[in-house]
Amino acid sequence: MFSFIQVLKNLGGGRGTFIRKAAPEKVGSILDIGCAYGWELNALSNKADRLVGIDIDEAALAQAREQYPHLTFLSCNATDLPFDDHEFDVVILSEVLEHVGEENKQLVIDEAYRVLASGGRLILTGPFDGATAWADPLDFKRRFPTLYQRYLQVSGYHPKTAIEVGHKHLSLPEIQQLFRGNFDPQETWFTGLFSPFLTWILTVGERTNLLPDGLVKRLNQLRAWEGGVSYPKALAYNIRLVARKRDCPPQVVQA
Repeated sequence: MFSFIQVLKNLGGGRGTFIRKAAPEKVGSILDIGCAYGWELNALSNKADRLVGIDIDEAALAQAREQYPHLTFLSCNATDLPFDDHEFDVVILSEVLEHVGEENKQLVIDEAYRVLASGGRLILTGPFDGATAWADPLDFKRRFPTLYQRYLQVSGYHPKTAIEVGHKHLSLPEIQQLFRGNFDPQETWFTGLFSPFLTWILTVGERTNLLPDGLVKRLNQLRAWEGGVSYPKALAYNIRLVARKRDCPPQVVQA
């Protein structure tokens, strides 16, 4: 029977839905870099015998350990992973690279490559440098630092990420450069045309307490769903990518 609701669900979906679909049905081990509270990692419990999440947010990790005691959570930096070479079948980098700073992006990708098994799968999501990247409220501080400093003085707000890091969107050439020929992209989706505008509403609403909780919940659900709707590359706000580790040593970039 035709279901319009089901059609809508199939058109879009949050990044958690994407990650679950992108992960193989059954593997030995999965590493989630930047796991936060462990929600996405727990959703993969039936897909691997060993699931490990890492983050530097101690409060998030404490909650993750309490809520999901069957999973392993470690506090460490993504630029220096405490794992052996070829240890994981899948590595997840979801909404991570935009937070680590320009000087650390290559280190994070190289570490993901190192710990992946031969032919292993990299699942990557992040903000994409499409037509609406300029409208990202989370990147306002990097694009307009002087104005943002004045906002901080008036509001008393303290950002979690440095102003110079911001929320810089990734371009395809940048991703290709970071991969250095060591990953073979299998599938790529460009999504989320209206995400920045929904994020603006939610961000302002959160900091002014003007939106009722019920509306915030609905808007978050809409943003998550729309964030999975595919658009032409030029119009996209997010990128979702699945790549396979190539069976070759990493290339060294000469200074």
